[in-house]
Amino acid sequence: MKKIAIAALLSVVVVAPAVAADEPHMYAGVRVGQAKTSIDNQVLDTANPTAFGVFLGHTFSPNFGIEGEYLALGEIKGGGGSAKSTGFSLSGVGSYPINEQFSLFGKLGYAMITSKPGGSFTGPDAKSKAVTYGLGGQYNFSSGVGVRLGWDKYKLDDSSQSFNGHVSLISVGAVFKF
Repeated sequence: MKKIAIAALLSVVVVAPAVAADEPHMYAGVRVGQAKTSIDNQVLDTANPTAFGVFLGHTFSPNFGIEGEYLALGEIKGGGGSAKSTGFSLSGVGSYPINEQFSLFGKLGYAMITSKPGGSFTGPDAKSKAVTYGLGGQYNFSSGVGVRLGWDKYKLDDSSQSFNGHVSLISVGAVFKF
């Protein structure tokens, strides 16, 4: 599945120059925020770690684009154990421009999240593959630089590990268009 996500991102990079016009269509960004993790049947001491993401996207029109992202969702702790979660996502992004500077967006895609156990949590890594979605707003300072505020939800579902739940991420980030 990682090969498919990498191939999709590379195809966006290859196709972008062919459809480029006077406006930037490619963008990259970074975001940081707080991830709230909820695991079924688990008592967590620390369930709100700092998270970050690095993303690359391409807009096909003012209203639609595609975005790939690497995520580090932080470390949760509970019962003497811990788990660190990282992952990749590929999402379609729908955007509604309010004016030249501000737009609202929604994301719907697929995420692959891996949680590595530590401490008293033992066993293999828990791997979740599920739909992800999110909402947010973006303010553009110029045609090349913007700031984003967003909320995203990622499902954690590994029936082999009884590691089920979800992560909600509230974040702020910078967007650079090229």
